[in-house]
Amino acid sequence: MIIKENLDEIQNYLSDSSNLKGFCQKVYIPENVDELIDCIKELYQNDVPYTISGAGTGLVGGRVPFDGVVVSTEKLNRILEINEEEQYVVVEAGVVRSDLDSFLESKCFFLPPNPTETSSFIGGNIACNSSGSRTFKYGTMRDYVLALDIVLPDGEKVSLERNNKSLVVNCNYILEIKPSRVVEFKMPEVIYPNTTKNTAGYYLHRGMHTLDLFIGSEGTLGTITQAKIKILPKPSNVLGLIIFFDDLPKAFDFLDLNRKLSRKSFNGNNQTNDHLISARLIEFFDKNSLMLNFEEYPQIPKGSVCAFWIEQEYEQNREEQVVSAWLEHIAQFTPFTDQTWVAIEDSKHREFAEFRHKIPVKVFEMLSQSQFQKIGSDVATNDAVFQNYYFKLLRSLENSGLVYFIWGHFGNSHLHLNIIPRNEQENQLAEKIFDEHIAEAIMLGGTYSAEHGTGKLKRKYFQMMFGSEIVQKMKEIKLKFDPKNLLNRGVLFF
Repeated sequence: MIIKENLDEIQNYLSDSSNLKGFCQKVYIPENVDELIDCIKELYQNDVPYTISGAGTGLVGGRVPFDGVVVSTEKLNRILEINEEEQYVVVEAGVVRSDLDSFLESKCFFLPPNPTETSSFIGGNIACNSSGSRTFKYGTMRDYVLALDIVLPDGEKVSLERNNKSLVVNCNYILEIKPSRVVEFKMPEVIYPNTTKNTAGYYLHRGMHTLDLFIGSEGTLGTITQAKIKILPKPSNVLGLIIFFDDLPKAFDFLDLNRKLSRKSFNGNNQTNDHLISARLIEFFDKNSLMLNFEEYPQIPKGSVCAFWIEQEYEQNREEQVVSAWLEHIAQFTPFTDQTWVAIEDSKHREFAEFRHKIPVKVFEMLSQSQFQKIGSDVATNDAVFQNYYFKLLRSLENSGLVYFIWGHFGNSHLHLNIIPRNEQENQLAEKIFDEHIAEAIMLGGTYSAEHGTGKLKRKYFQMMFGSEIVQKMKEIKLKFDPKNLLNRGVLFF
């Protein structure tokens, strides 16, 4: 067990990528699961609040402590097993996502959900039900978690599997921890957003498995120590495109059509002449985001008002057909067809991913020089209202004079708005626009949290979306597992 107490040693554990700053008495770093269990048991017996710390890549303050101590999972970083025949991998919670991706690639496999921040821990990915760009085709982390080892708030360990025995029947959630202790409750009726992505609140759906409650619970019900995760064979061929547009309405027409064509192809129902169009991701960058990268990428066409990044898997013998189909398709919507960037080799795909990753990194650099916290959203709506929602937001931002950037997973009608206030007056205006932006999404049946979670920074929107009665029922579920409310205190609930 490593213990850190000096302020200069623990400073890195007191914030995350939201720029929220906290404090704690000390940091515990268990070097194996047994040490973690012993540590948590001692803390719970002595009524010491503790915050679980992953990689610190979160954007909602979830790992930022405001009392007690921090317990880091960074040393639980082993890849324990890969079964290529049954297509799964077993990992500890502190495995860095980029390390796992590299390991799987060496075995010709991949884990489809791909959060942008590759320095995140896999335990954090599961605790927040992370997704990323490929969610458009492949779904979220929940769809790939087969089993979990979890240390409950008092230090008891449970192992949960996704099988017929673990199904929740008639909304009666029952988890036998040991013969003398059973957690049991009737699941409340919750109205969830009409979106393809949502991580707000606990997952309380008919047909769920007992482990589903812990996925996306933001570490409030227990600490994930190990996971068995489904993996897929790596596609042999992937086409990447970055497509630039000079007209925003036409860009949205392109988005709407390609979502429909791609989803038809996923279901095997696309019998049209456009059957070659089958994107696995559809990512968006607004004009301001593109300008952040313009100095390093002067080949961005002048006059671009936005861009989409597309990827599609294909069979080798159809490469020429697929590329030609896309370029013909693109020509209907933009004069920049000849300036479309194309990636086929892995090295070029990595360049595209780096292009996308540089945008939030540069925004974070701007934020780090500011005295204000970043005002950043994680909003998703349903496809039918997304375009009108986006243009209404854009008008509000343009009229405000604020510095802003918008990018996101538009295949899932999911956007990230980031506002950088330059003074107190702008900060107040930004907060007002931000609140209106989220309230509008919720009113339209959307969510304030498509993938980042609620943490400590978005608790008021949690109340706004679900209402005080449902939030209280979810808090009662939290207290079933953590009667003393010591684990990750302040996450989700005030």
